[in-house]
Amino acid sequence: MLGLLAVAKRARWTPEGSFGVANSVTAFRIGLLLLLPSAASVGPVALIALSLLILALDGLDGWLARRYGLTSEFGAFLDKETDALFLLLLCGLAAFRGVLPPWILGAGLLRYGFVVGLFLLPSPQKTESRSSMARYVYGCMVVALLVSFLPYPALYRPLVAVATAALLVSFGRSLWRIVAPQRALGEP
Repeated sequence: MLGLLAVAKRARWTPEGSFGVANSVTAFRIGLLLLLPSAASVGPVALIALSLLILALDGLDGWLARRYGLTSEFGAFLDKETDALFLLLLCGLAAFRGVLPPWILGAGLLRYGFVVGLFLLPSPQKTESRSSMARYVYGCMVVALLVSFLPYPALYRPLVAVATAALLVSFGRSLWRIVAPQRALGEP
């Protein structure tokens, strides 16, 4: 599905219409995401190492896009959806391997619920703006999930709980920024 969307929006890949190096790095991240279950079966070190590489490439693709003037709506969308899939995969692996309770899947599904909510709202704004806080919260959530694969439940349980709460606050804040202006104007 993501591939079909990429082809359909090819004129919007970058300002020049090419796919661009930043989107290529993001596409590479998607490929690496497919390796996460295999890495998890090897052990926590392989999973954590691959995940840290994916996280580092997440920073690199954004930097490349800004540095070379390749930022685009498509690139931002591709990046956000890749981040969401990464988080969902980590939550799924943690739940199915029994290191975290099944409720953690809810944290992995937050982005998808948020997007559905945006389309159900009678708002002209169908996407959220990027914020530094959201990026930090996302990074902390990924790190907390990775720590949960280590044999230190006294450390990772509160860490995951705090990171999940921060993720909920971050999504709530984004939703409020979209809904509050409408309420101020008296719109439903």
